[in-house]
Amino acid sequence: MIKVLIVDDSALIRKILTDILTSDTEISVVGTARNGQEALEKIEVLKPDIVTLDIEMPLMDGLTTLKHIVSKHSKLPVIMISSLTSEGAELTLKALDEGAVDFLSKPTNVFSLSQVDIKKEIIEKIKVGAKSKFFVRQPIKKINAVKEFKDRSIVSKEKFDNIVAIGTSTGGPRALQTLIPELPSNINAAILIVQHMPPKFTKSLAV
Repeated sequence: MIKVLIVDDSALIRKILTDILTSDTEISVVGTARNGQEALEKIEVLKPDIVTLDIEMPLMDGLTTLKHIVSKHSKLPVIMISSLTSEGAELTLKALDEGAVDFLSKPTNVFSLSQVDIKKEIIEKIKVGAKSKFFVRQPIKKINAVKEFKDRSIVSKEKFDNIVAIGTSTGGPRALQTLIPELPSNINAAILIVQHMPPKFTKSLAV
């Protein structure tokens, strides 16, 4: 049984996530918290296997809470809950840098969380995330490159002898942060990455 602690300042989000997760027989919601301070206290008592953590909260925000969790409970996986905004995307990627194992995007209409496909994704992320271990992103060696965004209608006729194709979904951002720093800087191949995530998040990830 996977023990989950849900941390969110919205009572509605806490209720919806609890209902979704407890619909799976392999998951148990052992508690909820309204802010980061309360979450840190409950982690000590409830000993969860994984934590879902909202980024924007009063008293102690998600990033600050994450840093405390990482420093004191280094093997406790954390999944961030983020709004579908550019700022939310940037904060989420920063959280992944700090040690979060994955994220869930919070839709504008929170009731859409109850849709079957979204429920399935949430449950899958919890199950995969619970098996993860603490991770710190290794620094990526910077290279000088020109940022160029081409129109999607343009089809390149350029041919490549070597292509590395990477496809990821659940747990993908973290996997990419592990893989990309290990790629040799002189790799003689075109690299294609397909990551299933909201548009604002993919843009922040690419930059």
